[in-house]
Amino acid sequence: MKDVNQNKLKQAKILPFLEKYKGFSPNLFIFEEIDSTNTYLLNNYSGDGICICTAESQTKGRGRGSKRWESPKYENIYLSLSFITSLKLKDFSSFSLVVGISLAEVLNSYGFESKLKWPNDIFLNGKKVGGILVETKEVNSRLLVVVGIGLNIKMKLNDDIDREWTSLTIEKPKLNIDRNNLIIEIVNNLQSFIPKFEAEGFNYFVDSFNKLNFLYGKQIFSENISDEPGVAGDVNEDGTLNINFISKQMKIGSGEVSVKFKK
Repeated sequence: MKDVNQNKLKQAKILPFLEKYKGFSPNLFIFEEIDSTNTYLLNNYSGDGICICTAESQTKGRGRGSKRWESPKYENIYLSLSFITSLKLKDFSSFSLVVGISLAEVLNSYGFESKLKWPNDIFLNGKKVGGILVETKEVNSRLLVVVGIGLNIKMKLNDDIDREWTSLTIEKPKLNIDRNNLIIEIVNNLQSFIPKFEAEGFNYFVDSFNKLNFLYGKQIFSENISDEPGVAGDVNEDGTLNINFISKQMKIGSGEVSVKFKK
């Protein structure tokens, strides 16, 4: 495999191959280092088209719940995409699930068998390979949506991550992945999902998510919901997750709870 420094992110390798969004050409920002790609797009709104920010490393990368996202240089993809929508904030509670479907579709086209851990993680072989963070901000009475994607590509060692993780290179050592090409595929596929979500909501995607549902049938724990373990079921048309407890059944939303599972 080529040295990672020969595979640096380059504007000329990405921008010409990004599709237009609703007639607008995309804006692409690439940084050698940045605090957070999501923060950059939240603070730098620029019109009605798609804006993409990616970086070789982040100093303050974050995941769900403000957890630190480890971002070593040249090894992974740290990518954010923003767009403006006329939908309300409440309509985007399930959008991270749609992003997950889009991302899994791209990865599986490379021969991976990725699964989605509700509500925002990508798994390979039972280990986390990526995460999604969706943030919003009101701009001129419309909603700015920023989608952050962290994806482990070439990383092989990292003692600072406190959970089991993997990378595309660990899973397929002989597969030479060009991060530039992968970013093109991720962005183009995701932006093709957005109009369908705006028109039909998560209802259109629910079956696709449940086919990739990593938690289904697993024993899970959530201290702020119940003292007893439950068993995860399907995801509903509103994006909530069904959990079956001995004493009750519940539907939980992604903003209500953090779910841990038993192997």
